[in-house]
Amino acid sequence: MRGPHDVPLYRRIQADLRERINRGQLPPGTRLETEQELMTRYGVSRATVRQALSGLIAEGLVEIRRGLGTYVRRGALEHRLGGFYSYSREIRRHGMTPGTRVVSLAVVEAAERVAEALGIAVGTPVVALQRVRLADESPIVTETSYLPAARFEGLEQVDFTGASLYETLTTAYGVRPARARETFIPALLTEADARVLGGDAGDPVLGVERIAYDADGTAIEFCRSVLRADRYRYSVELREA
Repeated sequence: MRGPHDVPLYRRIQADLRERINRGQLPPGTRLETEQELMTRYGVSRATVRQALSGLIAEGLVEIRRGLGTYVRRGALEHRLGGFYSYSREIRRHGMTPGTRVVSLAVVEAAERVAEALGIAVGTPVVALQRVRLADESPIVTETSYLPAARFEGLEQVDFTGASLYETLTTAYGVRPARARETFIPALLTEADARVLGGDAGDPVLGVERIAYDADGTAIEFCRSVLRADRYRYSVELREA
């Protein structure tokens, strides 16, 4: 019969760290000790520490943030589909603080997919708003919205760090989104998005394309989003017809 000392060292380290995480001694978002500090704490080699951390990463308990260290992962944020929603409101519902970082805001020419979604000619000027959405200062989503520049003149001058896009459309332009269609697309993380969201290029992510329409059925926004599959998920409640 095997005793406690027959358990490999890396598994003992995993068990200790796992217990500290589950008990809340290492809450989500906490940075773990460095490899050197863990080597000293447990009296083991670097290879043993790395083997222990690899197991916890595979379990989804911790994650490596490039240039920052190893952190306790937060659970996935669940968003329930069923109507228009506010990202900020959803994040607050989970007890976290929402935030937005504007990457770029400019008038550009509509590429083929953008033009098709908005029902305009290729090359037509559109306002392109690229943002990173945050939860407790951690990047969760990158999204780029395209809107017809002729209809929303001056939109590129708005500071969307704190302003809501849909509220701005309603109050400044008298246009309220009435409905939208979202398409979910399994995708792989690109190097550009990996630099923003964390993770490695090739990691699975969820791509979302949304077309929003006004009350007359005219497309007013085409939005492309990339969401970390380990941090954000959608759910739908189905009922008998």
